[in-house]
Amino acid sequence: MDKYLISLERTPERTERFLAANAHIPDFIHAPGIDGSVMDIDAMKDLGLIHADCHFTRGAMGSGLTHVALWGAAAKNGRGAHIFEDDAFLCRNFSEESEKLISRLDADWDIILWGNNSDTTLKFNLLPGITPCIATFSQSAVRKGIQSFSAMTVEALPFRLDHTFGICGYAISPKGARRLLEKCLPLRAELVQYDSLGGRSLFVRLLII
Repeated sequence: MDKYLISLERTPERTERFLAANAHIPDFIHAPGIDGSVMDIDAMKDLGLIHADCHFTRGAMGSGLTHVALWGAAAKNGRGAHIFEDDAFLCRNFSEESEKLISRLDADWDIILWGNNSDTTLKFNLLPGITPCIATFSQSAVRKGIQSFSAMTVEALPFRLDHTFGICGYAISPKGARRLLEKCLPLRAELVQYDSLGGRSLFVRLLII
């Protein structure tokens, strides 16, 4: 599987930090990312990539279309891909553990999230159809443990995801990439209710899985 690092060309220090922190993982492909600050939004709307009524920030649009472009590459070349933002930290045995986990899944898997933003919630099925579980995190504790995490050996277990927030890192299959391209374009906002947030409704980017 290809391994992509998304990091803007105008922030080389973030690219260098990511590669240094994750030096134990080889062969990252640098995906420079679409810089929303200089993107021609009208052109993107004309191409059908952004909905006419989309009012995301320029940064959100650029980020979203960068992921869309990588999904397109995975769908076209028929290879799965790992995709990481430049603030992700990977455990010591990520390569071996991710390969082992994927090999145990059914062949029709779409997407696997390797992490979650630590300042929000995560809902998954501990036992499918029986035990929905909502998890919260301590962002301060996560930040304190970042440096040691890269040296840790982690044993992973797959759980079916209900919803989460953040795309720090994930794996996507060619089939999953095609499905996301169909469902997430043009970029737009919809009102979605999440019970992990106490039933509050949020406008969300549909490309956030």
